[in-house]
Amino acid sequence: MWQLRLGVSGLIASLLLCAGGAALAAKPSSARFRVSFTATLTKTWNVTRSEGEPGCILTTRSSGSWRAKVSAKGVNRVRVVAAGPGRLRFVGGIRAITGSASQSGTNAVVGQGSPPCSRQTRTVRCATQRRSFRRATTALANPRKGVLALARLRGADALRSFSPQCPEEPPDVRSVRTDLPLATGPLDTADVFRRDTGKFFVTGDRQQQTTITGDLEGTVNERVRWTVTFTRLA
Repeated sequence: MWQLRLGVSGLIASLLLCAGGAALAAKPSSARFRVSFTATLTKTWNVTRSEGEPGCILTTRSSGSWRAKVSAKGVNRVRVVAAGPGRLRFVGGIRAITGSASQSGTNAVVGQGSPPCSRQTRTVRCATQRRSFRRATTALANPRKGVLALARLRGADALRSFSPQCPEEPPDVRSVRTDLPLATGPLDTADVFRRDTGKFFVTGDRQQQTTITGDLEGTVNERVRWTVTFTRLA
């Protein structure tokens, strides 16, 4: 009889110990953060277009450079929610983004051929254009396990409101709209829910080249680099 009671008591103690261990091992399903953000976006292009006929060719070469810097200080609040094994959902986005952009470059026209076609070289250095904006937004996403992505900037149309004439930016070049989603960053789920991690950051950095062929030939180079800093809130 005594042995039976001892066995039952031992079983109950074991169950309580397991329950307590499970409670200690349980992870929080959400966390709140103050979020700040900075990004640099660049786009450069070199393109050539030729027209005319044999013996009299006019070639236009355009070289351009576009650069934008955007940021949002730690006024944004975001809640991160567990959404399955290794997956996260973000409630709230990054707002109050401010930024500026500049664009410059050169246009060169080269005439080649025999008389009466004139031989000429004319280069125009384009004045630097500048634009700025306020109150743009973006959103955070976890498209797949271990990855943080940003949505396209909204409310930042001023960044792309430059004249396409000098430097010349033909439609094929203008259609390459360098934006935040070009780069993604590594996201460690443990950092999100580990309470002793008061602050952590994620950086995305990517370069890409687009080749243009046909009547217009050349390349467009893009680079997007951004950093999102998460500061844990109690």
